[in-house]
Amino acid sequence: MTETTEDRHPVKVACTLLVTLILAVAAALRLHDLDRTSLWYDEAVSWSQSNGSLSALLASVATDNYPPLHNIILWLTIPIIGDGETALRLPSVLLGLLAIWLSYLVGKMLGGRITGLLAAALLAISPFHIWYSTEARMYALLAACGLGYLLSTLKVLQTPSTRWFTLLATSGALFLYSHVYALLTFAAVGTLCACLTLQDLVLTGQFRRSNAFRACLAMAISTVAFLPWLILLAIRARSVAEAGFWIAYPDLVFVKNMAFSITGSLILFWILAGLGVACLLPSTFFKRTSMRHRKGDQRAFSICLAYTLGPVILAYLYSILVQPILFDRYLIAAWPGLLLLAAAGAHRLSPRFAPIALFVAALILTFPELKFTLTQKVRPDWRGIAQAYLSERAPKDQLYLYKGFTAPALDYYLRMPGSFVAVEKVEELASPPFSSAPDNRWLLVVHSNAQETAVAKQIFGAEESEPFARTFGWGASGLSLFQNSTRTTDAPELKKKQIDR
Repeated sequence: MTETTEDRHPVKVACTLLVTLILAVAAALRLHDLDRTSLWYDEAVSWSQSNGSLSALLASVATDNYPPLHNIILWLTIPIIGDGETALRLPSVLLGLLAIWLSYLVGKMLGGRITGLLAAALLAISPFHIWYSTEARMYALLAACGLGYLLSTLKVLQTPSTRWFTLLATSGALFLYSHVYALLTFAAVGTLCACLTLQDLVLTGQFRRSNAFRACLAMAISTVAFLPWLILLAIRARSVAEAGFWIAYPDLVFVKNMAFSITGSLILFWILAGLGVACLLPSTFFKRTSMRHRKGDQRAFSICLAYTLGPVILAYLYSILVQPILFDRYLIAAWPGLLLLAAAGAHRLSPRFAPIALFVAALILTFPELKFTLTQKVRPDWRGIAQAYLSERAPKDQLYLYKGFTAPALDYYLRMPGSFVAVEKVEELASPPFSSAPDNRWLLVVHSNAQETAVAKQIFGAEESEPFARTFGWGASGLSLFQNSTRTTDAPELKKKQIDR
């Protein structure tokens, strides 16, 4: 291909500087006040599962609902940088930055450097992506691995080589090992590549000339590498289906709220969707279009569309036909796909003005959500409730935790083995050892509805009393700490302060 204006050296330098600036701004947004919120239950589970031997890690994750790649990353980093709140979240920050850089590379393939810069900039200021790039969970990893998989797929389809074939097989395996939702994306993109292979077979009469066939082979290698864990997930899926899942049915209100949660603005969502459609229109719809689009590679846009819509459609169908699984944070890999299509569409409409207009519109429309995410959005405050308990506990005091599945969060902040007893069912509070416990007792009620909280308080003997401390947490109870002791507190001011939080 002949050299274009955007490939000249000054343009390369300018684009490199802009990418660096975008990454610097993205890093500042994600690193700022990284420990502002305490770890919540899911993050504490990641810490608990990754804080021992590798064999124990794999055994623990095997009983959960996701693959182990993020836990392995934490297992590798904890001995080096520690397990503080910032240290546990730092790998997610770095993976979030990697996703932004990969968005630039994919965008450059789809529509040139301007498209890549716009897609990277939109992802850099996305409140949704910022939030999950500051959480010690696998969501930033899912987005980064997904974009690596998308980039490698496009490269194999465009200019196949041993290098990109290997990278596709590798990135595909890493993607699958990052989160179970990668299976949905993999199925959508893989199916499209299989259809393109059949199309090539019709046109050429043989498989070996088909780049899509090479992509399918690389994905097959990824699937074989993931097969051991796929079997474990299939076994887990059966037990989850029997026990039920916590995600709500995706009715219209649910879907609308999810669209807002991901984009930060419903108006922006429709703008992005419209531009994404424009990206897929034939070049004849545009009076002026670049050589890149006249030559066009509709296969690349089709792959990006399958990458973006595949997990959404498949998860929605599964949710309405079998069991609800559609949830906003699970779609974090698909979100950059929509930004890429919208960026390419804006570039097609007006290469000079539309990209700038889209970025400004996105910044204005999502600024309230961006400000809220950076300064006010909270996670359940396990740090605050643990500090309240530690400020008043005596050496012989006994703490009971209801509900017991949240024990990793309390373990993380108390750091005292055997410092509490976890209770799964409220009826257990009326039986030994609770009923025969000493007078100096504490009860922490978490993630419970009003009825459960009332029963727990009654058994504990605190039905008429206010909690010693209460901090934010889901459910009517929040995180509520009750004290049943013959001694009076020496810190009434602390008590009032904690209850008001």
